[in-house]
Amino acid sequence: MIKKVLFILMALAFYHDAHGSSVVQPIVNSEIQTQITNVIKSQEAAWNRGDLDAYMQGYWQDEKMRFVTNSRFRFGWHDTLALYKKHYPDAEALGKLRFTIHDIQVLSEKAAMVVGRWELDRTKDNPKGVFTLLVENKQGSWVITHDHTSE
Repeated sequence: MIKKVLFILMALAFYHDAHGSSVVQPIVNSEIQTQITNVIKSQEAAWNRGDLDAYMQGYWQDEKMRFVTNSRFRFGWHDTLALYKKHYPDAEALGKLRFTIHDIQVLSEKAAMVVGRWELDRTKDNPKGVFTLLVENKQGSWVITHDHTSE
């Protein structure tokens, strides 16, 4: 199933235009990349001050929002927030989060793929992993519509 999700993300990177005449190459748009970076930086800051509600503002507030981690598929903004609150109930569990963005590939004026790393600095451990995000412009705001995160 993970292969299927990755295939879909890769397919988004190479699609035909409305006339089917050519493959659209990734767009270099530093303004879009900056806006997306700011969303992720805002999430990091919210996490580090213990505000999961603010952290979740970086996600699409819709039941179609997808979150994939380890071997689980979750759908919906509310379920994802509940999951975060269950697994990170206090400052000790939250630790300090650091995102490192390795690449933002702008696919269109409405979509981008972000690849990076995450790290948590906690007293008991220091988990880390990677993420792939599909970020879309929904009603004028860049939000994460699909998050695949793993350790």
